[in-house]
Amino acid sequence: MGKTREKILDAAEKLLLLKGSAHVTTKEIAREVGLSESALYRHFDHKEDIFFALMAEHLPAFHEVFQTHRAGTATVRENLIALALAVLHYYEQLLPMGVSFLADKELLAQFRATTLPLGMGPHNVFERFAAYLEEEQRLERIGWHLPSLTIATLLLGPCFQRVFNQQFLGFDPFHKTDQQFVEELVQGLLAGNTPS
Repeated sequence: MGKTREKILDAAEKLLLLKGSAHVTTKEIAREVGLSESALYRHFDHKEDIFFALMAEHLPAFHEVFQTHRAGTATVRENLIALALAVLHYYEQLLPMGVSFLADKELLAQFRATTLPLGMGPHNVFERFAAYLEEEQRLERIGWHLPSLTIATLLLGPCFQRVFNQQFLGFDPFHKTDQQFVEELVQGLLAGNTPS
């Protein structure tokens, strides 16, 4: 990614978190970067394109963890902990932007119109996790008594709720590190889902 484009995305994310999408203008983003508004439009056609690029910006790091923690490698516990920590980090980046999208019905409609035909959206996190879990089931490292999507939901739901609580309250009401939270979650999940 070009340096100017990266600066635009950084400035837009900062402003988005401070003001919400409805109150951020391309003029403000350009000013934050030290560009004219017309120079900003050389990199992005619309304000919405900047926000869509922001949503996609954090995906590569998330997907990279799935490349390094494949089914059949390490232990299931180690893989699930690493994957769940990556999901927590992804949700930490995504949740504030997602809330802005939900608050702006036009932006949300544009986002849906752009991403859903491509099969993209928040459901992809669940599908990616379920695919990993199903492969572990095929390798008989996780039991078959629950469908992989159900196991993924049981893991991802609490991860999302943890991030929501922390961002909404400004602190962790349960006084656990991300590592502790994920280790306990995975331990509980595996207790009923490992082959006998």
